[in-house]
Amino acid sequence: MSQTLMAMLALAVVTTFAMNVQQKHMHVQRTTIQREIAEMAASSALEAMEIIRAREFDQAVVNGTATGSVADLALFSYEGSTDHFQTGRACKVFGTGTDVCDDVDDFHKMKTATRPFVMGSDTIFFHIDVEVFYVDDSFQRYNGRTFHKQVTVRVQDAWPDSSRSPFLLIPITLSRVVSYDF
Repeated sequence: MSQTLMAMLALAVVTTFAMNVQQKHMHVQRTTIQREIAEMAASSALEAMEIIRAREFDQAVVNGTATGSVADLALFSYEGSTDHFQTGRACKVFGTGTDVCDDVDDFHKMKTATRPFVMGSDTIFFHIDVEVFYVDDSFQRYNGRTFHKQVTVRVQDAWPDSSRSPFLLIPITLSRVVSYDF
């Protein structure tokens, strides 16, 4: 009888040890996947930033009304202190609609873009959100026109047609300041 109890106790100890090892292994795998997805999200954020930075500084430059002088400041777009620029555009370049989005501030609070990251036969999707606002010479938010706009891109992994929650606990954020050259 005591041998049976000892065998049962040994079996319980071995089972507990095996479960702990499996849980540790699963944790390491999940952490590795999170790191890889974070790298892919950072790459997607950088790609989105480069798309935005390739655009003109303001619609006044696109229209040709800007002269390349200090006086251009009065021509720049400004919608007020809450949202410096128009929101909700569906930018064609990100596949969310037909808006041209030909200057930096056109991307401010655009419709969320879902972009694929293709890896051979697998694809991971990322939601991309953008905020643009004016900043002063010390890069602090400024409620008025300046020669500097801060662009912030936020990227979060997305799993369309799935109930899976994101691997990234917080979105990857990338900010850059774009300045008007004259």
